[in-house]
Amino acid sequence: MDKNFIRILIFRFFENDFPQKTFLKFQQWLTREEDSELKDDVLQELWERETTEANARTLLALKEMNKRIRKEKKSSHLSLSRRLLRIASILILPVIGGLTTYWIVRDNFESTIPKTEIVEHIVPDGEMKQILLPDGSEVWLNAGSMLLYADNLPGKNRHLFLNGEATFQVKKDPERPFIVKTQHMQIEALGTTFNVRSYIDMGSTAVTLEEGLVRVGVTGKVNLSEVIHPNEQFVYDHRLGITSLLQVDAELISRWREGYLVFEDASFEEIIHTVERRFNVIIQYDVRKYGGGRFSVKYTPYENVEQVLNILETLNPGLKWHREENAIYIE
Repeated sequence: MDKNFIRILIFRFFENDFPQKTFLKFQQWLTREEDSELKDDVLQELWERETTEANARTLLALKEMNKRIRKEKKSSHLSLSRRLLRIASILILPVIGGLTTYWIVRDNFESTIPKTEIVEHIVPDGEMKQILLPDGSEVWLNAGSMLLYADNLPGKNRHLFLNGEATFQVKKDPERPFIVKTQHMQIEALGTTFNVRSYIDMGSTAVTLEEGLVRVGVTGKVNLSEVIHPNEQFVYDHRLGITSLLQVDAELISRWREGYLVFEDASFEEIIHTVERRFNVIIQYDVRKYGGGRFSVKYTPYENVEQVLNILETLNPGLKWHREENAIYIE
């Protein structure tokens, strides 16, 4: 393809707000191997003319993405990945998460299933989505999430890839295991209801079981396989390489589907990221000042972001905040 044509495609995409279908087509084209060197050059041009600075949340997501890319991709895509990292200041986080997930799973799809179309569901911040899978299973996707799977779920196993949070209600089929993969985990179920939380900008992945049995496999700093039972939550902290098994109220954990925000012994960082995704806002705060506490709190579906922050303010003596349009600043 002519370099000038590639330049027009890339520059117009990043300069305009396109619908989701266009974004998906662009994403798939950009991550193909064809003309990778020319794409590299154009992305370099785009970076050099861009002066916007990345915020703290973007840099945290990039750190997680860069680790994963270095581990998973050591081929010709690495150069393209570095260019995308450099221009991340102009990419919104859902785009970063989407591209990262696409890099991670593409080779897995090609090696485990016949050639077929990949179905992608992207849920922007501030929204939720319910999906009926081809096998009859149901999925509820939380804000800021992305789910990928092969059209019609072909093959001996039903493979899905998740970046974000989702609750799965699996249709029983003993002959075809249902497998959800995230950056650091593989969750296998025959017929069950469970919740998975695995956002690229968070330091841990959690699986919470409501009904049935699931087997959780972990790869990374820790390598293990464990069966969890109803009302158990398996958490893997992939920054520290620590796993834990907690007793929880699984139905309460999944009440985000009804609009609730439920936190059990959650870090301040986790609460802030969840509030950002739920209400589609950006929250700036000093990690050194608020990074140490853990909180248990439940918000009702009727509370807005201001009410949520007011309650958080009562839990943190000295915390003050103000809002400027879509940005919130915690002092």
